[in-house]
Amino acid sequence: MGVQRTPKGFAVVDFETTGINPMGGDRAIEVGIVHVAPDGTLEDEAETLIRVQRDLGAQNLHHIHAADLMDAPDFAGIAAELRDWLDGYVFVAHNAVFDSRFLNAEYNRIGYTTPVDRTTSICTLRLSNRFLGLRSLDDCCRELGIRNTDAHSALGDAHATALLLSGFLHGIPDWEGWRPALRLAAELEWPRIEERPHPWVPRQSHAAHRPVSPFLNRLQSGNPGAARYRHHDAAMLDAAADYVALLDKCLIDARLSEHEKNALVDTARELGLTREQCLRIHEQYFADAADEAWIDGRLTDDEERELRQVGALLSIEPDMIDRAIAVPPFSDAATGRHARRHSPAAPHHDADDVSSVQPDSGASPDSGTSADAPNQSRIPNKHRKDRKDRNSTHHGRHRSSADAFSGDAQHDVVLGRPVVRSTTPAPMSGRGHGGNGGVRFRLHRGDRVVLTGAMERSRDEWIYTLEGLGLVVWPTVTMQVSLVIAADVDSESTKARKAREYGIPIVDEAWLDRAIRNGLIED
Repeated sequence: MGVQRTPKGFAVVDFETTGINPMGGDRAIEVGIVHVAPDGTLEDEAETLIRVQRDLGAQNLHHIHAADLMDAPDFAGIAAELRDWLDGYVFVAHNAVFDSRFLNAEYNRIGYTTPVDRTTSICTLRLSNRFLGLRSLDDCCRELGIRNTDAHSALGDAHATALLLSGFLHGIPDWEGWRPALRLAAELEWPRIEERPHPWVPRQSHAAHRPVSPFLNRLQSGNPGAARYRHHDAAMLDAAADYVALLDKCLIDARLSEHEKNALVDTARELGLTREQCLRIHEQYFADAADEAWIDGRLTDDEERELRQVGALLSIEPDMIDRAIAVPPFSDAATGRHARRHSPAAPHHDADDVSSVQPDSGASPDSGTSADAPNQSRIPNKHRKDRKDRNSTHHGRHRSSADAFSGDAQHDVVLGRPVVRSTTPAPMSGRGHGGNGGVRFRLHRGDRVVLTGAMERSRDEWIYTLEGLGLVVWPTVTMQVSLVIAADVDSESTKARKAREYGIPIVDEAWLDRAIRNGLIED
């Protein structure tokens, strides 16, 4: 026991967790704390999300997603400040056994022992059962007229429990447990925490509203790394191709997870691409995607929705998105391919056709210029030849180095369909020929898929569905796995992290369900 101190009051705590068993690997992912004075007055409160490297459990219950945790501290980052919030206070929770187990498990994980246990805490669930004949927090709140509009958030439940505690302090002031608990809390010694503190991060719905800026805003104009490139020289074209290849991987489900946004920003920085150069690549990418959507001469509601979604993600100007959706591209009768003109008055030139180069363009016989982008530099003939040679087999979303800066539209971009990852030296399974001569990713019978996280549909139901289609539901992520289906695409689970390392697509179950209906799997 330490030196006698004046009792401070009560610290009402609630954890949101990935599950119910900390000894089995479940983790705390949010904590809320409310200080209550000995007379029952609510004083101050705090909350933070807690980053963990695993799936997040029942997200339909706690409504915390992996993207919410990306900037949050891990438990080591909150351990010192949390200790200060608890030191000298009686630990109180609604089901204190549950919350104290997670508290102790998290501190034990980083090498510390707390003085919180069954004998040093107060459980409002036990008090409610004893004095109200009720157990659940929701039932107690209804009985006492306590509004908990944010149930199953840590601070929401901690605040409701604090009001319940205050009601007991006023309603049964002579209960024999109050004073001993306060005296003991003042004497308990908490460990000195050496871990470096990290700013606490509340869930977004509790923070002041801040508009989400496009991820490209994280890049600078005039990225210093871009100085090593001349405008559209071979190195720049290669950099653009590398960036487009990653963009292909990220947009297989017409969405960008927070991990994917971070990867794109980091890659652009490493390649020395400026924000403006990335935006130009995005515009060409979006134009190609729009051409592909119009390939059959019509635009379905799903295609329009995906185009608008992708356009917004890529920071495409709204009027460009509207034009792409309202106006079908022009058809090249000779090739059967579509070509979108950015200006109706501008003649279209196929960059594969050397004879289409205008005499006054300054181009040599070995170069070509795009009418869609008149200010772009000339494309070496070898790039055009390579593209032309591959037209019958090369998927348009895996373009050559020149394509990101050329106006030549390769028109077999297929939004919402997985693409082949290029991280493995050997071809992955699931390649199939598209109807327009391109190559697109398909799952085939015998392909391996991995499930991770607590999904809306039961794991057994998904296994039954996938195995019924001839797929193999694999327990771990290896280089031979074709697809990972996650409850949360930003999951930090071991499986999801391994999939990102291997470049394996990660999709959610809603996307997979639509893709199966649309014929993702072939015999």
